[in-house]
Amino acid sequence: MAAGVTDFSALGLTCEGRDLLFWQAPDHDLDAVQIAIDGIPARVAAREATRAAAAAAERQRIADLIDRARDEATRSLKDRRWSWARRVDVDEAQGLLQRPDLDVADAMRLLSLVERAGKNVARSEVKLATVHEGERALAERPEVRSLALEGVRLITREDADWATTRNDIGWSKSTTIDGHVLDALPELDVAQASHALRLLRVHYKQLPRTMVESIFATV
Repeated sequence: MAAGVTDFSALGLTCEGRDLLFWQAPDHDLDAVQIAIDGIPARVAAREATRAAAAAAERQRIADLIDRARDEATRSLKDRRWSWARRVDVDEAQGLLQRPDLDVADAMRLLSLVERAGKNVARSEVKLATVHEGERALAERPEVRSLALEGVRLITREDADWATTRNDIGWSKSTTIDGHVLDALPELDVAQASHALRLLRVHYKQLPRTMVESIFATV
């Protein structure tokens, strides 16, 4: 008799362990007892089916998690490699992506690395939203904002190595995330332009001389 499958005490049957001990009363409905007993296999099968469905759902959840981790890490490394500030993070993520048999721990690690890169971008966006006072006067000029964005895009176009190599081309390690965030904007407001100007002062040698003179002309 399967313990827990049904409650036979209401039918007058007492069970201890696997042994049927006695009828509690002589006037119980034996047909009802037999129906309950006959129904045990179906109840057991239903329980096993529920367990199997739950196990299948859990396997699917894990597969979906692994697929999502692979997809997000692959996309982030392809489209926003510049947001991965630490080379060791890139190497670790690429190593995990090469494994054919990622487990849950691997997937969670990949997602945490993607999240770290996303936080780098978020911190940059917060910083760029506050005016860099030293450049406010220039940044308030519409023509300067336009030229500053053009300058940012020129340098970003040369930043093919995402500042992983020190070659005086493109952005540096300390400016690459801000530079790429600014580059992705359709236009610059005063705060964003003030930071663009700050970056361009550092990398002005990579810009055409006429552009530098136009941007940093005396107010």
